[in-house]
Amino acid sequence: MKSSWYSPQQEQTIKNWQKLQFGMFIHFGLYSLAGGCWNGIPVKKGYCEQILAHGNLPPADYEALMQQFEIRSFNAEAIAKLAKQTGMRYIVLTSKHHDGFCLFNTATTGYNSTRAACARDLVGEMSAACKKEGLAFGIYFSLIDWHCPWAAPMSSHNSDPIPPRHHAYNLAQLTELLTHYGDICELWLDMGHPTPAQSQEMYDRLHAPQPQIMINGRIWNDRGDFVTMPDNELPELPFPDYALNIPWQTPASIYKETWGYKSWQVRGDAKEKTAELTESLRRVIARGGNYLLNIGPSETGAVIPFEQEVLRGIGDNLKKEPLQLPPDEPHAGKHSEPACTYLFRYTGEDYYSLRPIITGKQWTYAHGNSTAPADRPLTVRWKTAHPLKETVKLCFEDNSRRICFSLQKGTSSAVIATGYQFPYTANSAVTVSLSTVGSPLERPELPFLDIELEIAGT
Repeated sequence: MKSSWYSPQQEQTIKNWQKLQFGMFIHFGLYSLAGGCWNGIPVKKGYCEQILAHGNLPPADYEALMQQFEIRSFNAEAIAKLAKQTGMRYIVLTSKHHDGFCLFNTATTGYNSTRAACARDLVGEMSAACKKEGLAFGIYFSLIDWHCPWAAPMSSHNSDPIPPRHHAYNLAQLTELLTHYGDICELWLDMGHPTPAQSQEMYDRLHAPQPQIMINGRIWNDRGDFVTMPDNELPELPFPDYALNIPWQTPASIYKETWGYKSWQVRGDAKEKTAELTESLRRVIARGGNYLLNIGPSETGAVIPFEQEVLRGIGDNLKKEPLQLPPDEPHAGKHSEPACTYLFRYTGEDYYSLRPIITGKQWTYAHGNSTAPADRPLTVRWKTAHPLKETVKLCFEDNSRRICFSLQKGTSSAVIATGYQFPYTANSAVTVSLSTVGSPLERPELPFLDIELEIAGT
């Protein structure tokens, strides 16, 4: 039996996370008090949670919102109950957005909710509420920080380098979050442009206290445990000809225009919005992803009535037709021909360089497929249309074994195995693949896409 590319801990963590499927994202902070306006005038540029930057606000005036941050209607237990009624299995709260204001008790800065008018630790309250309702709890954390004195200057793109002292500051806050608030299912990092060494250090340091945590790909430099798709997006390569074969998640907002509260948001028809989001949810789950749907509580901390109505509508729909886990086995195609799928992942060192790369090809044979008889030994051969321009190493895998081998420069065909037999079980399909070497999260790009497998009787 072949071993997994993942450790047993990683394998179980990934399975547990994928079973969560549907979660609630909460964008809440000082920006919620502004509600997309400043001095009574709507700020129409950018997302409302970034009003400090897009509205060119006086920093001292924005920071003074701390003294108005009373949030008397923020009720973590009520929000957790709403999430559960909606059919969600986890909640991710913004512990700190780009403005640097922390919703938790931190020793690193006084710019936090325990020093604000409310004098509350919202991360602690939400963690406790999730535990009470049987939900998993995750944390959003911005790698850029417009309040930190050691951070890079505010930019229009948010893909800023992380200077060494800012990196240490982030690590100190993240360590607090991962050691003071119980089990964290997911760490949702955002923006910034860390170095590969910084990404690796974050990954190692953060997994130490929370081995079961899933860290998203916005840790950058191919160090994440799952890929976060661009906002409200599905994987861009067409399904089912292409399959994203790493854990992934679509972050979705009820309104495409904002994540944080916007007082002047056009909300539309709740039934239409419910149908739209339910369809998006089911599409993501059917393709094997997780779906994280955002709400933006108001300046008082209350959930917007329209958003409550939409969430309850989704919950009613899921009660009638619950979400299903996608099948473990891919579609086997026609009886006479194997179905071919390109396998891909995402890579990137920041938000703007994120791109899909093909890392392999997979063929799925139905039981009894005439091109892959099960009753005699077979020869497995790779072939390309043109001689290879470089020597590469690939892996051949089926349901039960893995063979790593070299393809020599100048060749266009060679035998991988003789005496091969398909590992069929009753009524099952068999998948065989050729891919570059390594964990699916880290594999390099396949340098040629015209490679094919030829499996024939000897």
